[in-house]
Amino acid sequence: MPQLTATVGQAAQWVRRTGVPLTDWNPVYRALAGAAAGSPAALPEASGAGLLERQFTASALLVVTVMHAERARRLRIGLARTTATLESADGDQPSQWSEASTRDAARRISILLDETGMGLGAPHLEVRRDSEGLSLTPSQRGAVQSALRRGVLASDALSALPGLDDSLRDALTATGPRLSLSLTLHDPLGVPAQLPVTWSRLWAAGGSGLYRLDRPSSHSPSIHPVGRGDVAGTLHPILEQGLRFAAACQAREDER
Repeated sequence: MPQLTATVGQAAQWVRRTGVPLTDWNPVYRALAGAAAGSPAALPEASGAGLLERQFTASALLVVTVMHAERARRLRIGLARTTATLESADGDQPSQWSEASTRDAARRISILLDETGMGLGAPHLEVRRDSEGLSLTPSQRGAVQSALRRGVLASDALSALPGLDDSLRDALTATGPRLSLSLTLHDPLGVPAQLPVTWSRLWAAGGSGLYRLDRPSSHSPSIHPVGRGDVAGTLHPILEQGLRFAAACQAREDER
C-alpha cells in the first residue's frame, strides 16, 4: 500500500497537478488548500498520486481531532466502500498519508481515543434535547464578554461568574483533552443545487466528568454532562452513515 509524508499544502499542489477540478474536492480540503502553504515538491509515484486524489475527493470525510496541552492529533479519513484513505497528523509535523480497510481505519480511531483517554467506556449514545443542555444566560454571556474586553482571562472570567451551575463551570473551564468529531458529505455527481453537509460534535474532559457540546459552532452551544461511552456511542453510527453515503456515491459513479 502506498504511504506518503507531506504537508497538506504539498499534497494539494500534487492533486492540482492531476487536473482534478476543485468542485470535486471535499469541502474540507478545498478550505484547507486555500489556507495552507507548501514547498514545491516532485510528484509522487502514480500510486501515491492516486491515494491523494482519492483522499481529497472523498465523498464522505470523517475528521477526528484530539487536543490536549497545546498538542493536536488528527485523523482525516476518506470513507469508501472497501478501502479508506487516511491523513494522520500530529501537531505541526507533516501528515502521513496512507490507505487502509474500513475496519483498520476504525481501529486507528479507537487507538487514538484510547491513547488520549477519550475512548474509555462501553459505547452508549446519550440522547439529550437542546432544552436540557447547560448554557450561559444572556446576562452571563454579557458579563464574560465585558471581562474579556478588559483583558481578563476567559477562565478567570468564568470562574468569577456568580450563580453559575457547577457542571457548566467545570465544562467551560475544562483543561483536559478535547475531542472534535465531524463528518462532511459531498457528492459532486448528485443534484447540482445540493450543498455539502457537515455534522460536528465536541467533547471536553473536565475535572468532574465529560461534557458534550451538541452545537459547537453556535454562539451558545448546548452542553451536556455525559458518560465516557458517549464518544464511542456517537462515533459508530456516524461512521456507518458516512460509509453508506460513500457507497451510494460510488454506485452512482459506477452507473455512469
